[in-house]
Amino acid sequence: MRVTNSMISNRAQVHIANAKNKLLTAEEQYTTGKKIQRPSDDPTVASRSLKFRTTYSILTQYVEKNVKDAMEWMDKTESAMKAAAGLLTDMKESFSYGTNSYPESEERSALLAKLRQFSNAIFEDNADSDFIGRRLFTGYRTDTSLLFPTASDTLEYQIKEKFSSSNIDTIRNVESNIGYVEGNTAQEYAEEQEAKVNTCYRMQLSYDNCSNSAIKNGDGTVFNLKVITENGTLTYSPDDDTVGVVSMNDPYAYDIDKYNEENGTDYKVLYVYDAGEVILSDEVYSDIQQYNADITIEYTKKSFEKGDIRPEMYFECTRYDNISKKKIEFADPSGQKINYEINFSQTITTNTQAKDAFSTQIYRSLDYIARAIDAVTDVENRMADVEKKISNTTDEDEIAALNILLDSLKKEQELRVSVMNEAFGKGLTMVENTQETLNVAVADLGAKYNRLQMTYDRLLDERTSTEEKLSDNEEMDISDLIIYLTQADNLYNAALSATARILGNSLLNYI
Repeated sequence: MRVTNSMISNRAQVHIANAKNKLLTAEEQYTTGKKIQRPSDDPTVASRSLKFRTTYSILTQYVEKNVKDAMEWMDKTESAMKAAAGLLTDMKESFSYGTNSYPESEERSALLAKLRQFSNAIFEDNADSDFIGRRLFTGYRTDTSLLFPTASDTLEYQIKEKFSSSNIDTIRNVESNIGYVEGNTAQEYAEEQEAKVNTCYRMQLSYDNCSNSAIKNGDGTVFNLKVITENGTLTYSPDDDTVGVVSMNDPYAYDIDKYNEENGTDYKVLYVYDAGEVILSDEVYSDIQQYNADITIEYTKKSFEKGDIRPEMYFECTRYDNISKKKIEFADPSGQKINYEINFSQTITTNTQAKDAFSTQIYRSLDYIARAIDAVTDVENRMADVEKKISNTTDEDEIAALNILLDSLKKEQELRVSVMNEAFGKGLTMVENTQETLNVAVADLGAKYNRLQMTYDRLLDERTSTEEKLSDNEEMDISDLIIYLTQADNLYNAALSATARILGNSLLNYI
């Protein structure tokens, strides 16, 4: 085959262009440190880079966003619960003092006020706390406060609250008709006036000042108690004349037998609506204990004070708004889990619900103590009035009669102080039970946090590993780059030199 000068020239241009392209590629790699500049340079490297970069981006999202947010949420939750636990510990000292002493009137008031401050701090400062605008303990309703921010008399709730047989406690109640009656003799005071103590079985609802009528839209009932046993359900309701709806001012509100005797009724349960308490007969109590029964109580509440807990945060309930005339039904809030995705197909629950950490009995035990304190104060005031009457009279018969009355009042005082001490004792038990519940919630949160911390550490390792793989796949070693660039430069210069020597001679040089 005859090789012409044009053929040599064309082939030389191709070689120079190839050498120049290799030099350009080497220069780009040296400048950027990357193996390829576009996918077409090496589709395999490009494909692997896309996978590594996607994985790295997802890992960064988990590490810097999801996991950190979850950790901060848990940190804030733990801080709130530990602060509440500290307040409960402070409350124990006050409850213990009230259990084992007889504080004077002003001291009793100060003690109760101090306990209420602790209680308010637990709920207002901790249970109702938030994290960047989201409430920590309200389940899915993170935009709604746990407590009513203002008093409300336009909302009516029918609440369904569940109890177990262990929620029934035994309390003593003092019945007394002791008081000054003008003209009474010593004998009449001795025979007719005497304080009596009766024992009853009680369940405290989560609210006091409940209603003795149903919500205005007509649905539901005033009160309904269901005792759920393995053999079926026993129902007690005002509609079937097994429940009496009474006020705590009724002299026999805490004595079913006496109440039935005085009123000709045959009630099995007394619903003391304004105290928010349910008094059980011996028969009902026996059935509950025999079957270790579960209990469901439905009741209504129509007015709320500032700081009261929203019922939908703790219970299945129905709410009726008297302004908008709208009814909303709230399902049982149990199990409202806020889950964060913290790894590939891996989630963790970050929230703790108020109902699982903060008992409503914190409020209710103080209501019971307040009533016991008021009862002691009342008998002390009656004693003071009698002592004043004794000092203002010279009639020996009247003085004798008043002294009998005073002795009776002193006996009543002893009984009421004993009941007050028991109320403080029940508060102490409540604190211990609440602390146990709170400690379980803190421990559960701590276990989840430890798992989250391990996941965080593992994600950091995975991100570092992915970053190294990405670097190995995309980037070149600097020593290899220098050698490659030098080789490309030498090749280019050699191509130019060879072409100059070849194309410099032609047939004319030899003619």
